[in-house]
Amino acid sequence: MIALPTSLEAHRVAVADLDAVCAGHVRYAPIKSVWFLGMLAGVLIGGSLTFSFSAFILFFVSTAVVLLLGHSLGSHRKLVHNSYQCPKWLEYALVYCGVQVGIAGPIGLLRQHELRDYAQRLPRCHAYLRHGSSMGRDAWWQLNCDLVLLTPPPS
Repeated sequence: MIALPTSLEAHRVAVADLDAVCAGHVRYAPIKSVWFLGMLAGVLIGGSLTFSFSAFILFFVSTAVVLLLGHSLGSHRKLVHNSYQCPKWLEYALVYCGVQVGIAGPIGLLRQHELRDYAQRLPRCHAYLRHGSSMGRDAWWQLNCDLVLLTPPPS
């Protein structure tokens, strides 16, 4: 049995058996995969057929805004870690912008982050949670699959 690190004593995720974050399998998630691969196909096909320099600049700027302000500041730093204070309207706007990244909605993103954060602080966890496979496999897993733990933590 693994001893619980001190940093996890008050964590939002709690499992009865700490080995539970190791026991599970990666399962292909067709809806997630079709969404991602459809978006990728749209970018590759649509982008190549309608390319213009001004559209590329718009893509670059909007991607930077969504990733930096939305995902990093809104979804991650504010929603997940609550690491700064701001007016509610700004918090909602930044989190909404972060949802545009397409990883998950606010609740799904919070749940996945909390499980990953918890598992990565333990001496061992499933390769899906620690990005412990090759870069190609990790990318496939994260974008097209879900981890199904045998004993998931309570929601």
